[in-house]
Amino acid sequence: MLNSVRRSGLVISLTGFAISVNTLPALVTWFSARLGVPVASFGIVFLLQFASYTLCSITLGKLHSSRKLPLLALVIGSIALSSLLLFWIGSVTSFSMLIVIMILVGGAGGLIESIGTTLITSSSGSNRMLYTSQFFYCVGAFLAPLGVGLLLHLNISVPVIGYIVGLFSLLIGVVVALLVFLPWGSKEEIEVEERVEESVEVVARIDEGGGNSTLIAFGFLFLTMVSYVILESSVANWFAVYVQNVLAQPSSKASFTLSLYWMGMGLSRLFFLIVPIRRHAKTLLIHVAMMFIALIVLLLPIINGGGVAVFVAIFLFGVGCGPIWPLLIEYCSLVFAREHLLMYLVGAGSIGALSGPVISSALFSVLGLNRLMIIFVAYLGVILVSSLLAITMTRRYKAQTA
Repeated sequence: MLNSVRRSGLVISLTGFAISVNTLPALVTWFSARLGVPVASFGIVFLLQFASYTLCSITLGKLHSSRKLPLLALVIGSIALSSLLLFWIGSVTSFSMLIVIMILVGGAGGLIESIGTTLITSSSGSNRMLYTSQFFYCVGAFLAPLGVGLLLHLNISVPVIGYIVGLFSLLIGVVVALLVFLPWGSKEEIEVEERVEESVEVVARIDEGGGNSTLIAFGFLFLTMVSYVILESSVANWFAVYVQNVLAQPSSKASFTLSLYWMGMGLSRLFFLIVPIRRHAKTLLIHVAMMFIALIVLLLPIINGGGVAVFVAIFLFGVGCGPIWPLLIEYCSLVFAREHLLMYLVGAGSIGALSGPVISSALFSVLGLNRLMIIFVAYLGVILVSSLLAITMTRRYKAQTA
């Protein structure tokens, strides 16, 4: 059993993972000009990056089920590899080399997140740890574009930015290594964990006798997760490009808007880390409504000047996104009695992350980048409809079996 210090190290490792996967989006326009590649072509980079992420996560699970792997060492090694790749990313001379680097970064990220989440989950039954890990992911996702934008504003060259980001990521890896290996502590230390039971409103609990109702209700929940992660990953990868190319704002300002998105998401997750969710369905719909309001503001003519309205709207959008991924995981574990369905729902997130950037790039290649907010509204519409159907079916099943 891992003690609290080691678990803290694994949670912090998600910061390094988030920095590694969120550095490139802030530099897409620069790489597009440097390498002579259309912006929309970077969708294939993000696709292959998350394909590598998914493949490494699945492969790790299969290997670890048949043999004991040094999981903690793999986490440290993956952070070190991604740091080295980020260190040299600004010096790439071809689009194919950039693709290879991001495939390796994606694979390392898959190992970091899958191992960290697995060990945190097996070491603690508290859902607060889930929100803590997601909060630290937001911290890294916030720091990456903010740091890149600040350095660009200071006229620091991109190769030097790569050196700085790579070294910072490596420093996080050193901190994680010190925490998880505990060189000053006893290896035989056993921590007695205090488990706190929290009252949670369960809308419905579908047992093994649910039949088709179970599968249909879960299908809508699955679609909600896929659609949400498609939207989240599309915003993370393309919103800065939209601000720079459509709203005609400098790259530093575009990176700052992306940082506000992650800041809003992080603060929202921090709030629910402190205040546990008790009414999952109601909380989900409230946050979907926040996202709709933010997108409506981003569609108004007032944002054409790229002023404060853009900052406020993207921050609100991040707040709306904040609890949705962990909330859906919690909701599934409470509503469904089948553990394998929870595993499928986690897989749905990987599908969304894998397909989101390339789907969005394909759509705005046809419709135009200036239609990106309308594309986001369409995604959110799917999230709203599928979540309402999932909630309605679970409540209907509860009424029938009452």
